[in-house]
Order: sequence, then C-alpha cells, then structure tokens
Amino acid sequence: MNAETHIDASTDATGGTPASPASGPLTARGARTRAALVKAARALFERKGYLDTNVGDIAKRARVAHGTFYTYFSSKEEIFGEVADDLQHQLLLAAEDEPHLPPGATLSERIERANRGYLRGFEQNARMMGVFESVATFNPRLAAIRRANRRHFVQRNTASIRRWQEQGLIDERIDPGYAASALGSMVDRSAYVWLVLGEPFEFEEAVIQLTRLYCNALGLPYHRDVGSDGHSRRA
Repeated sequence: MNAETHIDASTDATGGTPASPASGPLTARGARTRAALVKAARALFERKGYLDTNVGDIAKRARVAHGTFYTYFSSKEEIFGEVADDLQHQLLLAAEDEPHLPPGATLSERIERANRGYLRGFEQNARMMGVFESVATFNPRLAAIRRANRRHFVQRNTASIRRWQEQGLIDERIDPGYAASALGSMVDRSAYVWLVLGEPFEFEEAVIQLTRLYCNALGLPYHRDVGSDGHSRRA
C-alpha cells in the first residue's frame, strides 16, 4: 500500500500544505479550468488508479500550473470526491436516457427499464466504477461517498416499493428497506462482476434475468412471462 493512502486531506503528496480553495462563484474562465481539472483527474484515475495518480499529474494533464490546482481543490481526495459525484450523475442520466414507456406500462416493464438504464450507465462508466469500488476499501472518507451514493438509490427504491405495497401490489410482509437494499445489491454487484471483473454476459439477457429475479422476489408478474390472456406462459 502506498504511503499516500493515509495522507491527511490538508497535505498534498509532496508534504506541502496547499492554500484553501477560493470561495465564491467562479468566473467563466474559472469554471472551465475547474472542469478541465475534473476531466483530467477522471482520465488519470481510470488509467493509473487512485494511488498512482498525484496532483502534479492532474495539473499537467489539465495544462495548468501545479499551484492552480489548489485554487479549486484542497487535495487529490477532494477532486476524487467531485469525480465520484459526477459519476453518480452519469448513472442517473443513463437511466433517464432510456426510451420512455407508453402510458399504461406494467410495473415490471418500468422495473426492466430502470435495470437496463442502470446497467447501461455502469457499462459506460465501468472503468471509473472499478476505481471507485477499489478506493472505497481503503479510504474512509471516500468510502463514505460510496455509501452516500448507494443510499440515494436505495432510498429511492425503498419509496417505490412502499408505494407499491400501499397500492396492494406487493406483500405487506416485505420490508421495503431490506428489499431495496438486497435487490439493488443484486443489480449493482452483477454489473460489477460482468463489467469490471469481466465475467462473460449478454447485455439484454442480463437485463431480462435481473428483472425476472427482481419481480419474482417481490411476487410481481413479469410481463415477459405472462401471455396475452394474463396467465403465466410457464403454466
């Protein structure tokens, strides 16, 4: 393990103490510089990993002076947190970019759309997701960001499952929080195994199987398994 792992956020990799980032709104030029630093940091984290990337690397790739980095970020750890926040945004955008369903779409069709969107977003950001997972195992502050990002998805799904119970669609004995956590973990961990660890899979079949398992766990009919007469095709 690199010594940088345990460096406090107030000290950079060279041992110096950087100035605090400037506060207040950024100028247009400042916003461009900050965005260039974040873009450079992400590219380096993906290529070299967190431990082998340093502030000097990021500044050089962004084509700014080393000291300019500290105008916007106090440490490598802070800019990684910014990259992580953007990563969550990219996952949400991918889900929203999926084709909209027609009015009257079944609940299982909506779940399938969400699973496809998440898997698509993970696929588009797989290298950074792998780095994020790795860093969360040894950096407590960045692990907290990982937990917060996961909590966002779990809370959203918990609310959905609770609403479905109120509509009488799901067994009231199912705990919404546990169900959202377990089923979300199934989708997230499967994506990690397939897209980061490289276990073979076929995208659309993966979406179908994950959704079938999700629906079965909640006791919901899966539209692909129900015929036009409303009966199961497996009956």
